[in-house]
Amino acid sequence: MPDLISVTDPADPHLDQIAELLVAAVRRREAIGLPADVTPEYARNWLLKLLPAVRANDAGLIAAVVDGEVAGTAKWQRSEWATRWVHGDLDKLTVAPSHRGSGVGRALVEAVAADASAHGVELLTLSVRGNNHGAIALYEGCGFRRTGWLENAVADGDARHDVVLMARELARPATARLLGSWPAGAGASLARGVTEGATWWRTDRLLLCRPTAADAAEHFAIHADPATNVHNPAGPQTDRAESEQTLGAWAFQWAKSGFGYWTVRLAETGEVIGFGGVRPALPGEDGLNLYYRFTPAAWGHGYAQELGRAALELARRRAPGEPVLALIRPENAASIRVAERLGLTLDGPVERELGTYLRYVIRPA
Repeated sequence: MPDLISVTDPADPHLDQIAELLVAAVRRREAIGLPADVTPEYARNWLLKLLPAVRANDAGLIAAVVDGEVAGTAKWQRSEWATRWVHGDLDKLTVAPSHRGSGVGRALVEAVAADASAHGVELLTLSVRGNNHGAIALYEGCGFRRTGWLENAVADGDARHDVVLMARELARPATARLLGSWPAGAGASLARGVTEGATWWRTDRLLLCRPTAADAAEHFAIHADPATNVHNPAGPQTDRAESEQTLGAWAFQWAKSGFGYWTVRLAETGEVIGFGGVRPALPGEDGLNLYYRFTPAAWGHGYAQELGRAALELARRRAPGEPVLALIRPENAASIRVAERLGLTLDGPVERELGTYLRYVIRPA
């Protein structure tokens, strides 16, 4: 395997070899983003302009050295957009023909990914010419996935080629909220008249999302909190695996019935503050179940009622005519108030394995 060297110093003797390698790649008509008439001097000056960003930890230049000679090179560079500092781009990957098939290309990709990750990059992207199937296979073998393409965007004389866009997830901090394209957080907006998507529902202050396995940490934190289990005879959860199993069951209900409980987020920030909604009736039940549980910091803001209104509307659409039930412990005055404000009425006490509950019912019109 090659020695992988991070080049940061303009006086590094590997710099000239990297420049020569890039020029040779262009003369072989490899698509590495340099002009067709590139010279070693041009390539060296281009590399020298890159080095300040390398020293500032906003880029990386890697040389793969075999027997004292540079056998391959690649670089990464952080996005220039201030809000995209977690995004870096890999390019200028080339390997000398005599070293191809020996693992140098894969070693360079992994070295670039490790270096970028060490400097805070969480998503590494690249673009590759569509006809370069060998490179695409290499990148896919290194964990990159295709995210899109630009149709016939490369001009090579009269020929036109696609640009294939690829990305690889790197390590993300545990505190990162992965909101994707949900309409939450800074800059979020809704199309006129639209309040829901395939996996989400927006209210005035909440974003209600179809749960995923990625919500397990928040689910466990809320359901393991003694404060949220004061009226739960079973007590707090003690094992995160239980949350993972619960979320798996919820995912099955969504897949089977097209609705179920939501992960509740603040629309302003995307932060998870609770879980709830309505789920389909289970065997032996005679109605949909209404449920809500919020982190204590979210109590007292009317979020449960806001969630409940959306849940009843979802029940009306997905299961018209079906009653919606809420089983509430008699001493849980706060939950009783929410149920009554949502229009549910007391149907009487019911006995369950863990004790007596009050059964509240509504049949959404």
